[in-house]
Amino acid sequence: MKKLILALTVAFATIFAVQAAEPVKIIFDTDMGNDVDDVVALDMLYKYVDEGTIDLLGILSSKRELGSIKFIDAMNTIYGHPNIPIGIVKTYPEEGYVCEDKRLNYADYTVAQHNYPHTIKDWDGVEDGYKLLRKLLSKEEDGSVTLVMVGFSTNLDRMIASGADEYSELDGMTLLAKKVEKVVIMAGNFHEKKKEYNVYKDHYAAVRFYAECPVPMLFTDVVLGKSVLYPYQTVYQGFKYYDNHPLSVSFHYYAQMPYNRPLWDPTAVLFAAEGHKGYASLSKRGYVTVDQKSITDFTVDKHSNRQYYEVNDAQRAAIVRRVVELTLRPPKNPYQQK
Repeated sequence: MKKLILALTVAFATIFAVQAAEPVKIIFDTDMGNDVDDVVALDMLYKYVDEGTIDLLGILSSKRELGSIKFIDAMNTIYGHPNIPIGIVKTYPEEGYVCEDKRLNYADYTVAQHNYPHTIKDWDGVEDGYKLLRKLLSKEEDGSVTLVMVGFSTNLDRMIASGADEYSELDGMTLLAKKVEKVVIMAGNFHEKKKEYNVYKDHYAAVRFYAECPVPMLFTDVVLGKSVLYPYQTVYQGFKYYDNHPLSVSFHYYAQMPYNRPLWDPTAVLFAAEGHKGYASLSKRGYVTVDQKSITDFTVDKHSNRQYYEVNDAQRAAIVRRVVELTLRPPKNPYQQK
């Protein structure tokens, strides 16, 4: 009897701890429109919001492209989260990227081809990404926010270079250090010594941000993402709850189906929302540097607060299972098509 009471006590304590856990506060920074794995990552974020795992404070586009935020706004609306604020890069960064290959810009194509519902009515009024970041962070408790950055470093670089404004009397570096717990970032290539897309598309922003970011940075690099693939069958099986679902349209436009797509950005979302236990392990601490050719290097140093995720075969399988399970789940309160 005593053993039964002890077992029940432990069980109820575990349930209470899970229920009492505070949602992870996340701000998502994406280059939506360049690769379809961003759409999978965004779908996952909405599902995490639905189940109470996260509080999605805002979404930033690291591009200056209107199609990017139109696509995000359509997704917000369709998934039943129309009030999540969106930011956009207002001016060209030094080495910034708009979209050099319109054929692959699924965001522009998708919103142009289908009459999706929108919440934003004034596109010119969408706030500059780094300003929205300042606004969102200023409202949160100290050390409470996780930044998930799966695009370019443009918004974050401008953020830490910013001064006091109407949202906060703190400069950007101080505000970030005070409010952000960590940055989970999809970027870099620490194994093949090759330049990586999210780094070289805004090279100088990446150089500065990786060196100066005052909080821990956890990298899921391009090699990890290539080793876990989103199965094309999921695109066919799911998303039937909405005609011409943006994810399905995007996958079919991006490349000729069927194809599996690397889960670069979704791994960052998964690790940020759920933690990496069961899905990955962390490297030793070290410094991340970017050379003149945008090649990233990782140098072990116990005094640093940078690490990268590593996965084995069992963890890869667990990642794919979880991503598929999340994305096959319909939204809790989807927009009702007329």
